[in-house]
Amino acid sequence: MTASRLTPSEASTLLDHLIDDAAFRTSFTTDPAAALASLGISVDHHKCLDVDELASPEELQQLRTELEAYLTGSTAPMTVVFCFEAGKIGDTIG
Repeated sequence: MTASRLTPSEASTLLDHLIDDAAFRTSFTTDPAAALASLGISVDHHKCLDVDELASPEELQQLRTELEAYLTGSTAPMTVVFCFEAGKIGDTIG
């Protein structure tokens, strides 16, 4: 992955893990680049993925369709992080 665009498969896999995998969620908050690499997703500027508070699985599930569209279609550099910040998802993808 470069900038913030993911393939549809990558976006779906990432959201599956952020919603359903507690160990992955912990890994994503402590070392996002390693967490993404564990899924076969590479990212430039991984420090931009640091999240203060990861959105809950419920919040991610509620906005999943919109998140998938945003993650696969966004061309703005390094905006992915804000897609996962608690309470900020709607503002970012809206």
